[in-house]
Amino acid sequence: MKPLRILDVTLRDGGYRNNFDFSKECAVRIVQGLAATGVDFVEIGYCNGSFVRRPEHGLTSRVDDGYIAALLCAAGASARPGAAPKGGAATKLCVMVHPLNVTRQDLFALAAQGIDVIRVCLRPDQLDAGLATIADARAAGMAVSANVTRATELPRSTIIRMAVLAEEAGADLICIADSNGAMIPADVERLIGDLALSVAVPLGFHAHNNLSLALSNAIAASAAGAEYIDTAINGMGKGAGNLHLAMFIAYLDRIGRNHTYDLVKALELSSFAAREVPENAKPHPLIDVMTGAYNLSIDAVAKVAASQPARRARPEARPEVRFEALKELHEQRDSERRDGVGLVAPRPAVSASPARSESAAAPA
Repeated sequence: MKPLRILDVTLRDGGYRNNFDFSKECAVRIVQGLAATGVDFVEIGYCNGSFVRRPEHGLTSRVDDGYIAALLCAAGASARPGAAPKGGAATKLCVMVHPLNVTRQDLFALAAQGIDVIRVCLRPDQLDAGLATIADARAAGMAVSANVTRATELPRSTIIRMAVLAEEAGADLICIADSNGAMIPADVERLIGDLALSVAVPLGFHAHNNLSLALSNAIAASAAGAEYIDTAINGMGKGAGNLHLAMFIAYLDRIGRNHTYDLVKALELSSFAAREVPENAKPHPLIDVMTGAYNLSIDAVAKVAASQPARRARPEARPEVRFEALKELHEQRDSERRDGVGLVAPRPAVSASPARSESAAAPA
C-alpha cells in the first residue's frame, strides 16, 4: 500500500471562517505545530485573493514575502525527525491560486520565495487559463496540484477529461474537491477509481463535512487509490468545514496503518487553535446540511438569501424561510439535471414489507 500524504488547508480554507484574518504570529504557531505533527504539506493561503477578492480579506488571502519567509522558517525549524516528506526536506509549503488572479511573474516570484507546491483551481469555464497556469508553475520549478473544484456539479466524463488535460499540462497531482460536501463514500470510490485508470499521476481528495462524511469519504478515497488527503485543524474550513486533522490521524492509528504522524501533537495543536482562533470552533452551520444533501454551492445559498429582503434586513429572523427556499431550488434543479453528474443517484424508496403472519414469524 502506498504511503498517505497529509496536506493541511487550515490557513487557506479555514480563512473562509475568519475572513483570512490570521495574524502572522498565529500562522507561525500553526505551521510549527503542523510540522511537529509530521504533516507533509501546509497550504498557507491564496496568492492575490480567493475567487472573489474582497478588501476585508486578511493576510492569508494575499500571501506576501514577509509572511512566506516567516512560515518557511517555522516549517523547517519544527519538522519532527523521521516525519519529513519524501525527499528529506522539511514540511513543504503550498499556495493556492485562481488562474485569473495571477500572472506568470507571480508564479516565478512564489518559486523564488521558496514555495514548493502551487495548487491550481480548475473549473470548466476557465480551463484554458487553468492549464496555462499549471504549465507556468511547472516552468517556475514548482510542483503542481490541479484541484478540480465543485466536482459534484460536473459529469464524471468532464472531470476525467480535465484531469487528463491537467496531467498533459504538467500537473504532478490531481485533487478532487467535494466543495459542496455532497459526496458519499460510494461517489468517492467510483470517481477516484475511474481517475486512477485514466491518469498516471497521484490522486488527492479534499473533503467537506456537510453530511458529517468527511472522514468516511477520505477513507473511501484512500481505499480507491488516493495518496494525498486534505485536512484542517479541528476541521476549520468553509461552511461545514473539512476533514479534522487529529481525527484522521486517530483513524490511522486505530486501523494500525503505518504512518509518521503524531496524534498527541495534533491534539495539542487542536487545543491551541480552538483557544487562539475563535472561529476555529464554530458549530456546524445548519444551512450546510442542506447544501450537502442537495448538492448546492455557496453561490446558490447567496442567491437565495439575496432574493429574500426580509432575511437581509434581519438575518436572525425565520431561518426556516431560507431552508424552504433551498429545498425548492433543489427540486427545480433536480428536475432539470443532466445525466452523468458525478454523484451516485439516490436509491429508490423502499416500501415497507408486508407484515409476516404470526405463524410464519414463529420459529419452527
